[in-house]
Amino acid sequence: MIELLATVISSAFFVTVIRTTTPLLLATLGGLIADLSGALNVALEGQMLVGCLTAVIVSVYAPWYVAVLAGLGSGAVLGLVMAFFALRLKADIILVGFAINIMAAGGTVFALAMATGGDKGTSINLVSKAIPPVDLSFLGVIPGIGPVLVSLLSGHSVLSWVAAFLVFAIWYFLYRMPWGLWLRGVGEYPAAPAAAGIPVNAVRAWSLVVSGGLAGLGGAQLAMFNYVGFARDMTAGRGFIALGAVLLGARHPVGALLAALLFGAFEGLAVVMPGLFADAPAELIRMIPFIVTILALVLFSYRAQRARQMRTLSKS
Repeated sequence: MIELLATVISSAFFVTVIRTTTPLLLATLGGLIADLSGALNVALEGQMLVGCLTAVIVSVYAPWYVAVLAGLGSGAVLGLVMAFFALRLKADIILVGFAINIMAAGGTVFALAMATGGDKGTSINLVSKAIPPVDLSFLGVIPGIGPVLVSLLSGHSVLSWVAAFLVFAIWYFLYRMPWGLWLRGVGEYPAAPAAAGIPVNAVRAWSLVVSGGLAGLGGAQLAMFNYVGFARDMTAGRGFIALGAVLLGARHPVGALLAALLFGAFEGLAVVMPGLFADAPAELIRMIPFIVTILALVLFSYRAQRARQMRTLSKS
């Protein structure tokens, strides 16, 4: 137990948490935007998975930043497909999302086999590129705290810093810009924005495109920094965890950040614990993030139910 505590408070574990949190945070921010517009994006898992494979394949032939943009674009395209079926053809958005997830699970295996010449498990035959870490070693010259800052802040992915910036940018967009008010209004009571001439379906369509793009960006981070390469079903439920983080974060960008950090921390524990507890079953340790997700959703549901009861009592 002492070894576990020492590991948790170490700078190495902090770096691990940031690494595991980044793809979750990007997908969570995407899920948040879609959810606030009233178009729940349950296809985050499939969009992340397609973003992973697209980024890896493109990185074989192009610079890393082009591959990252390709991962983002693939997720955005799936968001557009989702918007077309759900908003234009009036299909049930939940069923459309699950259809995209199923298509992504099978389609990525097929595309991987085509790209590697028959390998349906990993992209080990492809020489893919990685996202470069941000070197902040110059902070070491700061007296006293320099080495600590370097150990905590240096070596993170470019997308980790992008994700941190996006939390502020999305907060500013939602609560300081008129377009953010439109988006939240469309999600809360679409009849009012429609009466004011705001195109409700267009707002929801763009929110799904942005949501898919952010999920694809999270997939690029997963396949080009957390792991360098693609493996079958490598997202391992992160898209569904991101949906839970949206609810646990009270549908707010800062709350989404805190929820993603929580899940990222437990995923980080699942990474380091097998080395500390050799006798514990590895499968049980890997279940930690999903158990925490279930408990968090149960807690959120309980708190929401209590809040509704209190509002009912206050009106009576």
